[in-house]
Amino acid sequence: MKKITFTILALATVLFSSCFKDNNNNTGFYYDPYFVAERNGLAVYAYPGSAKVGADSIQVSGRGNDAAVRMNFKYTGKGTYALVGNQAKYYQLVGNDTVSRYNIGVANGSAVEVTAIDSINKVIGGKFTLKFKRTFPATSSTYPDSVKFLKGQFVIALPR
Repeated sequence: MKKITFTILALATVLFSSCFKDNNNNTGFYYDPYFVAERNGLAVYAYPGSAKVGADSIQVSGRGNDAAVRMNFKYTGKGTYALVGNQAKYYQLVGNDTVSRYNIGVANGSAVEVTAIDSINKVIGGKFTLKFKRTFPATSSTYPDSVKFLKGQFVIALPR
């Protein structure tokens, strides 16, 4: 009787363990969303975000308690996307009120580069450089005329 019980338990263990398929989606790309850059020499961390813009573009953004950055570009996969005009904006906030606003303006070397893609989990990672000029307020002794974000990096989920 002990042999039969042991045989049944061993057989059940083999059957149940062989029915489960390992789901090792090891793409070499770890998804932990972040948005970080060096602004005027200091590291700045923000809450990462993404959104669909129109039919063919995406927005990669980072928002902190007192500032926000957003970059819009026509995403087609890995590669470098030059940013000009209103494709990138930087806002300084007090509460929910915008107290200063910056745009890229003419071509000035601002770009975002998508360097990693996880097509199964719909996640991208990349780096960016942004050089902004103040557009609001027109004159100010409080807010600088220009702001640079260097060594920027992000990992975000693509908008669905």
